Amino acid sequence: MIYIFTALYCEASFFINQFQLVKNPEQTRFQEFYNEASGLRLTVTGVGEIAAAAAVSSMCTKYPPKEADLLLNIGTCARLTGDEGIFLCNQIIEQATGKTFYPDILYRHDFREETVVTGMRCWDRTDDDAIDPVCPDGALYDMEAAAVYQAGSYFFGPHQMIILKIVSDKGTASHVSATQVGQLIETAGDRCCGLIERLLQISSSAYLPESHRMDAELEQLTDRLCADMHCSKVMGDSLRQYVRYFSLEGRDVSAAVQAMYAEGLLPCKDKREGKKCFEALKRRLFE
Repeated sequence: MIYIFTALYCEASFFINQFQLVKNPEQTRFQEFYNEASGLRLTVTGVGEIAAAAAVSSMCTKYPPKEADLLLNIGTCARLTGDEGIFLCNQIIEQATGKTFYPDILYRHDFREETVVTGMRCWDRTDDDAIDPVCPDGALYDMEAAAVYQAGSYFFGPHQMIILKIVSDKGTASHVSATQVGQLIETAGDRCCGLIERLLQISSSAYLPESHRMDAELEQLTDRLCADMHCSKVMGDSLRQYVRYFSLEGRDVSAAVQAMYAEGLLPCKDKREGKKCFEALKRRLFE
């Protein structure tokens, strides 16, 4: 199942039509659309961090995610400098608290990656009383990503949450209409739908019989890694998730691990060294 969250109906309507999602008339708090056969559930959260966090928490409590389910936040954003386009967010900064979050991007994609800053108020530089958010050069600005990620973290791991943003303006939100937002989403629709279909494939593959997901040799290698990295229960579960998804992506996990043994990086002396080794393995698999 893919849980999709958008702030506005005009951001959702294209996907509702494209994937033939049906509205749930029993849902009164948020607009909910779903297609059980396709494995999609879309929720319109409303604008802002509080609305986004409430919607994610409500929907994930009502429909508890399973181990292979994924969360996808799609929406528009502002960008003061740089090109427009579609961006996959590899860093999320919450402006109010200064907290920073890093989604684990394990999936092959053709989007540019960028930082998104989430603020509590609409960025409208045409308003004399508006305070411009502090954004790194080229960063995006929205009002939901940090809240979606934080609320989602109670139900999903960092590798299960994807934040996709489409630039709509340069901090002039009052000049952007719902019609323009809908047109932007439609223009980006093919690429966004391609990502959704890819995520559906990854999610459904994880529900296949164990023999199809991870063969006995790779399972044995993972057990050995857990032991040689001195993994805790949490770290071991994370390691298994990485091995599973990288193998589904066609990466040669076994070759990367064997190289680390050959270089003397494995086995590790203790848990601290094991954590460093785990990070090194991830970097190799991302190359």
